[in-house]
Amino acid sequence: MADRTGWQGVVESELRAVGRELAVPPASDLTAAVRRRLEGQAARRRHGPAWWAGILRRPVWRAVLVVVVAFLAVLVATPQGRAVIVHVFRLAGVELRQGPGPAHSRGNAALPGERQMSLEQARHQVSFPILVPAALGRPGEVVVSDRGRVVSLFWRRTPYGLVRMDEFAGHLDHVYFEKFVHWSNVTKVAVNGTRGMWIKGPQELVYITRSGVPAMASARLTTGNTLIWGTRQVALRLEGNLGKTPALAIARSAH
Repeated sequence: MADRTGWQGVVESELRAVGRELAVPPASDLTAAVRRRLEGQAARRRHGPAWWAGILRRPVWRAVLVVVVAFLAVLVATPQGRAVIVHVFRLAGVELRQGPGPAHSRGNAALPGERQMSLEQARHQVSFPILVPAALGRPGEVVVSDRGRVVSLFWRRTPYGLVRMDEFAGHLDHVYFEKFVHWSNVTKVAVNGTRGMWIKGPQELVYITRSGVPAMASARLTTGNTLIWGTRQVALRLEGNLGKTPALAIARSAH
């Protein structure tokens, strides 16, 4: 089980944020109603249908019922709430799901419309800034996919072997990748003052198209470990056979 500094702590913070958006009736009205009920009602009426009818006729209890229904509606309507209900968590455009993923390709899994080009050309093709980590230097290969929706940078000659970094304009309400994980392998981290997620071990990954449909041809088993984080303008996922410390150092050097 992951410790509370991992995904559980993140989920709790999201629930607190949801709770702050709810308007709750004044506590004094509810307290007075409960006191009157305890002092003035006979025991025989507390357990019968008439007791429930009386409760529901009272404005304060109807208000409580409305709040409960509204809370459940928020859970269903917001990405944070849905994540809690179905054991899904979203961060920087990546959706983490508990359990095994779809059958992944044993060959060369690709994102839709991949085109290799220079870094300079790629920067003219996308609507977000492309960050390059100084710790790795200039990438040996740059691929733009899905009409400029995703940019992938590759370094093949590093102390860690092949390293890949996907970049996209990630937002909470838009999903670019689904990653199927075991929560025990997920840890909360900080990158340049913003939250991120460190995921140990190869995991199934699939690209989600603009229409919200998984691109099954992209399903693959990731290489090594993954670090996910974001800035105000771009979301990033770093992948490779490298440990958490060097991965964080690489992420912090991206500019």
